[in-house]
Amino acid sequence: MKNLAVSVSPHIAQKSKTTRSIMLDVIIALTPALVMAVVYFGYHVVINAAVCMGSCFAFELLYTLAIKKDFSRKAVKESSCWDCSCLVTGLILALNLPRVIVVKSWDLNVYGTMPDVGGINRADYVLFGGDTVILCIIASLVAIALVKMLFGGIGKNFANPAATARVFLFLAFSSSFVATNTTGLGSLLSASSGATWLSGDKLTNGENLFLNLLTGNRGAAAVGETCMIALLLGYLYLSIKKIIDFRIPLIIIGSAAVMALLFDGVANGLTGGRLFENMLAHVMSGGLVFGAVFMATDYSTSPNTFWGSALFAFGIALFTMLIRCFGGYPEGMSFAILVMNVTVPLIDKFIVPRPFGYSKPAKAKGGEKA
Repeated sequence: MKNLAVSVSPHIAQKSKTTRSIMLDVIIALTPALVMAVVYFGYHVVINAAVCMGSCFAFELLYTLAIKKDFSRKAVKESSCWDCSCLVTGLILALNLPRVIVVKSWDLNVYGTMPDVGGINRADYVLFGGDTVILCIIASLVAIALVKMLFGGIGKNFANPAATARVFLFLAFSSSFVATNTTGLGSLLSASSGATWLSGDKLTNGENLFLNLLTGNRGAAAVGETCMIALLLGYLYLSIKKIIDFRIPLIIIGSAAVMALLFDGVANGLTGGRLFENMLAHVMSGGLVFGAVFMATDYSTSPNTFWGSALFAFGIALFTMLIRCFGGYPEGMSFAILVMNVTVPLIDKFIVPRPFGYSKPAKAKGGEKA
């Protein structure tokens, strides 16, 4: 009997898996997307990632110390910030932002030499994005303090912190900033300057659409959503390490593909090859794959059962494609994730796991239970 023990939740099957190790695995999986974002969009991505990750770490540390009213060295060591979940939130948040954001009413940027011609995008000549740094800090505060820690910390937040912070920035500052993604190698390889190219007929954006989306030549509004190969590497890593259920991203992507064929045929009147090309553009661009792999699989904001998670994934795909095809916003993945995050308690209420060792009672002759 002395060899038996009762463990507290969460029950992790492999002893080597801890919250910290899982979060480090997620960071490793995000590394290919980060590297390709730097290759295509330049050093600004590194600055944004450092600011977001550093801010998230600092806000979680300060929050835990303030709640305990203990700023001793021991309290610092016992803070939840060391489980690295805040670093994952910061990195996902940074990869969900454009390279540079210029707030029209602010003047915190350092610019390089701009040509004396009209119609230029000043954001393309930002050497240091002061506006972007401030917005990264604000978004980190929302993600950690308001969404995560205010509800009790890791595992207790009802919504994905990074998705919520991105939606907050979009709603709070969309009318006052200009975003750009055209500097760096991406400017040589026709990287798009935003998610608006998701609207309408994708074939108007050039030849070799599939190759462009696969390698990253056709960028999205967020730097981490650019290269599908990098995202697939992250997906494979997390699936092989059994950090995520490999089926959930596939359900989201597959459902979105079917809905793209149905909805684009209605919304844009497309048929044949053009409809298929548009479906590929929907699936392989924007935040669909990134969100499906790194955000929809978040443990604390997704259902506890496979069938509940499958319904959750289908809902994300449905709302994303409804927003993209019929709404006024050409992206929609972050909004869809937040909407479905709210439904998770309801899903878990009606789709419950089968009790361990349960079997249906045998029926006696005549239809009566034995």
